[in-house]
Amino acid sequence: MGLPVFVGSAFVAQYPTGGGNFWVPLQYLLGLRALGVEAHWLELLWARGDRRRALEFVRAFRGALERLGVAEWATLVCFPEGARDDPPGRAEHHGLAPAELGARARDALLLNLANSVTAPLRSGFARTALLDVDPGPFQLWAREHGLGVGEHDVHLTIGQNLGAADSPVPLGAVAWQKVWPAVHLPAWPNQGGAGGACYTTVTQWWTQQYAFLEGEAYDCNKRPGFLALLDLPGRVPVTLELAANLHREESEDRALLARHGWRLADPAEVAGTPEAFRRYVQGSRGELSAAKPAYVKARPGWVSDRTICYLASGRPCVVEATGAERHLPPSPGLRFFRSLDEAADALRAVEADYAAAARAARRLAEEVFSAEVVLPALLARAGA
Repeated sequence: MGLPVFVGSAFVAQYPTGGGNFWVPLQYLLGLRALGVEAHWLELLWARGDRRRALEFVRAFRGALERLGVAEWATLVCFPEGARDDPPGRAEHHGLAPAELGARARDALLLNLANSVTAPLRSGFARTALLDVDPGPFQLWAREHGLGVGEHDVHLTIGQNLGAADSPVPLGAVAWQKVWPAVHLPAWPNQGGAGGACYTTVTQWWTQQYAFLEGEAYDCNKRPGFLALLDLPGRVPVTLELAANLHREESEDRALLARHGWRLADPAEVAGTPEAFRRYVQGSRGELSAAKPAYVKARPGWVSDRTICYLASGRPCVVEATGAERHLPPSPGLRFFRSLDEAADALRAVEADYAAAARAARRLAEEVFSAEVVLPALLARAGA
């Protein structure tokens, strides 16, 4: 194979109860190694002087790596005093020692997920590829904050519809190369059978994030998307459950959802570790999920890293359209909706022949989203 690859991330260790986040870099690590690539996960953590919190996060992250048998292929670099935008400062390495990390980086490609690895820390790599996993909002934020756009050797995005006539997102002079998100199929065996009791999703409720273009807001909170589907449970013959970070004090939203038939689960309980997240996804009947309004408005062609785990597990998905539907083959296993009526129709269509939809879900994962399919093209585009 070509260059060794470091998968760079900074959104796992800082969220020790976000089991779904863990799988994003892990899919790339496992998929690359399965292809025979010398791959290593580089996780960064800025502790801002909170020593106790840093120790807790490091312990949780390393424990998950060890349970999943990948600790030898991962390094966590913790900056105990600093923040992300500060000069790097003193660092604590858990995994490769600083000298060995630097020596390996000199001959390696950095696959920089969401610009996790900052400019001072990526300067030692032979080659760098930015992988945008938040298409639409990311490009809009980059217009104001940079985010490493224009500063990497290659720019990759999972936004398959960016640049299309129905996507208003300006791309400037950057040549964004498009790839699908990757799922490592051996980690997500086909569950077959009749599926679980309800359609689920794991999601944020509030992010308090917005992007802006020409005075228009692009809302990155999930709440509006799900409130548009408020009446859905009463219109379909299946149970719908949200594992959303709705806090106990958000009693009005919790009561509103409950009155309309939505079940609520605590994401920290049902998906707080990578193993729990996998059990929750695979124990579901399928996924039903709205998209952030920003994705709907920007039409970037985003597909969730969570959705591809459901598909790989043979769990059909009904999700809000973001432009990706224009670039995928029609599949009974992955149906898109643009309205409440379409969401209800899609769920009923899946239920009309659930077994066929489940088989189609797995087949789509195998043919489109499998790391075995996605990563060779990604590596070629990254020059590795």
